[in-house]
Amino acid sequence: MDASKTIGTQIVLPEETYHAIKERARVRGCSVNDEIVALLKTLLTDEADALKHEIDAWEAASDEDWLQMETVLATEKS
Repeated sequence: MDASKTIGTQIVLPEETYHAIKERARVRGCSVNDEIVALLKTLLTDEADALKHEIDAWEAASDEDWLQMETVLATEKS
């Protein structure tokens, strides 16, 4: 992580959560701070991906609805 592009902050964690993060950091060979950053990045990326999939599904359904409506309207004109 590039320290020149960071903003210092403080969080308060439940003791059990802190120890779980500390253990993950130890296993991965990084600091607790780096582990928290990695977890947050993963969370934000996963949520952004999930939102994109939801929007894509909504748009696809919307396209299908329009195609069905065009078919109905074309049938009604005949």
